[in-house]
Amino acid sequence: MVYYSPSTKESVQTDPTALRIRGVVFDMDGTLTTPINEHLKQMRIEVQVPDGMGTLEYVDSCLEGEAHERAHQRIVEIETEAMASMELSPGLVNLLQFLQNNGICIGVITRNNQKAVDHFINNVVGRQPHEHKGLFSFDPLLDRSFKPTKPSPDSLLHISKQWNIPPEQLMMVGDHGDDLLCGVRAGSVAALLRYDDNRHFESYAHVVVDRIDGLAECLAAGFEANMSIADGV
Repeated sequence: MVYYSPSTKESVQTDPTALRIRGVVFDMDGTLTTPINEHLKQMRIEVQVPDGMGTLEYVDSCLEGEAHERAHQRIVEIETEAMASMELSPGLVNLLQFLQNNGICIGVITRNNQKAVDHFINNVVGRQPHEHKGLFSFDPLLDRSFKPTKPSPDSLLHISKQWNIPPEQLMMVGDHGDDLLCGVRAGSVAALLRYDDNRHFESYAHVVVDRIDGLAECLAAGFEANMSIADGV
């Protein structure tokens, strides 16, 4: 087990060399926002994704020509439909306030498209009170145009280099096994936002919370993580 010291300014002043989380990277759908599971299920059915494969993985590696283009077009259409129901995850503002107060970097890695990312920033975040909008200063915010996508660790390692923060001082937060794999493979802390239908990913997370602002409590108190979790979901 590896102990992570509290990620608070007070703790940093007391012991500046201790291992702690200095940056948090979020998945978007189902993490920063409420889940869109029905749309994802619809997408897999319509694109005819085999069990055990991710939707984008299947489309990009197994389809060619017109079939590839039709599948990508339908994915974008379903993602556009899902935007209408996009809402912030309960407790997110509380967590972002804690992270800002303690100087912790924030970023996003999503497999959604740029249009959905823009909708999240311009409309979902745009609806928030003026005093909260400064909390959503994600930098960088990587969509699926960054290749390879999760579960590859490349996007998280890219952010590690950009921030000049070692991977072991980053936390990857998500609701899916591919988010956790991205974190585990990068050597970072993987945190699962748990719902009733994703509990089968629990054993592959270093940290598990049922509401996203539970991470603020975890980071404020410090925590232990089993960094020898197997690379496989």
